[in-house]
Amino acid sequence: MIYFCADDYGLNEISSGNIQQCIDKGVLNKVSVFPNFDRVDLHKLHNNNSIRISLHLNLVEGKCMADAGEIDLLADKNGNLKHTFIGLLRLNLLHARKLETQVYKEIKAQVLFWKNILPEDVPFCIDSHQHTHMIPVVFKSLLKVLEDEKINLEYMRIPTESILPYVKTPSLYFSHSAVNIIKQWLLNFLWLLDKKRAEKYNIPTSYFFGILFSGRMDEKRISKILPKYVKMAEKHGKDIEVLFHPGYMNKSEIDFKDKNIAFKDFYLSDNRKTEFDSVIKISERSVP
Repeated sequence: MIYFCADDYGLNEISSGNIQQCIDKGVLNKVSVFPNFDRVDLHKLHNNNSIRISLHLNLVEGKCMADAGEIDLLADKNGNLKHTFIGLLRLNLLHARKLETQVYKEIKAQVLFWKNILPEDVPFCIDSHQHTHMIPVVFKSLLKVLEDEKINLEYMRIPTESILPYVKTPSLYFSHSAVNIIKQWLLNFLWLLDKKRAEKYNIPTSYFFGILFSGRMDEKRISKILPKYVKMAEKHGKDIEVLFHPGYMNKSEIDFKDKNIAFKDFYLSDNRKTEFDSVIKISERSVP
């Protein structure tokens, strides 16, 4: 199975509306939903589209869902989450024990909220905003929450990309963003630290791509890389997740209000419109 996924559903009405257009076109069959921004009717989303729905665990922006007074390392007194991925990674190195305690509380609050609103017939899937669950202390805390709350996990995204499909596609060698290459190297390294723990818990996952070409996930690149992933997946009997960020907005459409949005430039980037257009084009003709 190939899952074409859009992240960041539930950020606001405009962003979610554009993602919904892509769903309605019939290409997207998975969405990752914020738990701590606009409330989303998961029953309606699932029943109308029959798509896989995933909790988009959010530790980096918006409001916390645990008691702010108990997670002062993560949130300010008003409940605003206050660290980026790099900030959390730094805390992982300097204050691991305290971070683990507080991250556990916040993850538990988000997981229990999600469990409460998730339709009974919808499997429990999870990933995270900015891929923060790959940070070792966060990953450890997440697995502990899932175990303690007896969550029957259907799927967890592991955002590491196999290098082989890219090596076999020399025509794309100079189209990789340096920033995305660094992100992928870092995530691959963190996965080396997390992998044994994941194997112990038998975490269900799949092949993944969408970071090395994040912001540039156009039809041309997808049509060259995806067939190589399909061959790998068929050989090893695995699914594939392809990540997009099509929830674009124009500056004139901003309605962030008091949502504690840390990544405004990311949400307003022209790259998100590029990925929206790519999804629409893919809906008009099948990827080889």
